[in-house]
Amino acid sequence: MPTPVYITDNSVDISSSIDWGSVNLVSVLTKEVSTLKFDVKIGAGQTFPVKTIPKLNDLIAMFDSSGQIFGGTVTEVETTVRGLMLTYSVTCTDWSYLFDGTLVKKNYAMMDPKDIVVDIVTNFAPGKGFTTNHVAKGNFLIPSIKFNYQQPTKCLESLAKLIGWEWYIDAAKDIHFFVGNVESAAGEGGTAPVKIDETSGQIEWNSLDVGQNLQNMKNSVFVIGGTYQKTFTAGNTIDTYKTDGTTQFFSTSYPYNSSLITVTLAGVTQTVGIANQTDPGTVQVLYNDAQRWIQFTGGAPASGQTVKVFGQARIPIVAHASDPVGIVTYGEFQDVIVDIKISTVTEAQQRAQAEILQFGHTVFDVKFKTLVPGCALGQTIVLNSPKFGVTNTTLIIKRVEATVFVPGTQGQLEYQIEAIGSSDNVTFVDLMTTILQQEASQTSVDNSTITENLIPVAETISVSETVTATSGTKPYTWGTSSPQPRYCFAVYN
Repeated sequence: MPTPVYITDNSVDISSSIDWGSVNLVSVLTKEVSTLKFDVKIGAGQTFPVKTIPKLNDLIAMFDSSGQIFGGTVTEVETTVRGLMLTYSVTCTDWSYLFDGTLVKKNYAMMDPKDIVVDIVTNFAPGKGFTTNHVAKGNFLIPSIKFNYQQPTKCLESLAKLIGWEWYIDAAKDIHFFVGNVESAAGEGGTAPVKIDETSGQIEWNSLDVGQNLQNMKNSVFVIGGTYQKTFTAGNTIDTYKTDGTTQFFSTSYPYNSSLITVTLAGVTQTVGIANQTDPGTVQVLYNDAQRWIQFTGGAPASGQTVKVFGQARIPIVAHASDPVGIVTYGEFQDVIVDIKISTVTEAQQRAQAEILQFGHTVFDVKFKTLVPGCALGQTIVLNSPKFGVTNTTLIIKRVEATVFVPGTQGQLEYQIEAIGSSDNVTFVDLMTTILQQEASQTSVDNSTITENLIPVAETISVSETVTATSGTKPYTWGTSSPQPRYCFAVYN
């Protein structure tokens, strides 16, 4: 019967093989994958059947008295010699490694975030055992979000960042995707089995660290997106100009669809061609889409006339959202997000509001250690410590790290918990993730793109060849007479 803390490899208990002092489990909400690291040692005179050595792609699970706390795949095994022992350092990545096997190539529009997550799991991770029992329904629609050859985990991370939610994959392969604030987390992740206080004795008091900062505050956010289409008419176009008799070129406010653009002079529709493509002698106006100008080919129009340019225009998207209360309290802290794949104003505003929701307040960052099992990502936990000047403040668990309490023993884990309040910290991981997501968002791949698949096919081929050897009759002579001697393929001429 295994002890309450044990590890299995492909469902086989390998606890007796593990150096328990090396065990380190790190679980992180949304930002990073969770990992489990441990060492297996082979001593002098021991053989492989005595110890179980995890191999790449093995399935690893870890349990404590609360149940399974990790599930994932062996992604790295490093072998070293320490003293007279072979040491296998094993790194396991949570189920996100398996989840990311297939890239997502799909656009979503006017869908509830739950339906987007379910569709990704169903169509891009089929047959892998993932479930969506803890994917919350948003009861609102995502205007649009586009994924061009991106890993499923990055898609869920982008979607979560777009709306200010959180997500992770639990040890049982179930996807958790939920509102990332203290009011909603209790309904998704439940309440932690411990309280952070001065009397219950559930935490290691000397480990408590309570921090507050506003270094990463963002309470005024601009989002620069791509463009959206809008049709202007002669009655509402802003590209209206008066001629002065000398100006031949007129700049336009927006780029227009060159096949649908209309130019009028004094109310008379002009013939329009494309600059550097159309013969100027065949049209009255040339239009340059890239530099956004029109040119009258016959010279400057007479003074006092009205020029109008209209049609289907591409309008640049710039949205802004702010937190007036936070600005009054702390001052204004602006930030900008650039994502050219954003194609609607609503989507841009939603992205800006999500950024304020995540980073628009002072950060409450609390760390502590406990021996009580059962703390999990997404749970709410209450901080009530008058000595630290904080009473009845609800936080969300964002990180759980587990190590062995007594080095070298298997019986008990010590858990280091990190919980935060309404806002989150901006970390190096956030910065790198943002850079990578911005690179992915620049990928120009649409539904008309043709994919050329190179598929290896095993084929067999049979080759048969017959060689006939002939010989002369001795004695041989050197000259034109027979029989001729032959050296390899050479003959005498």
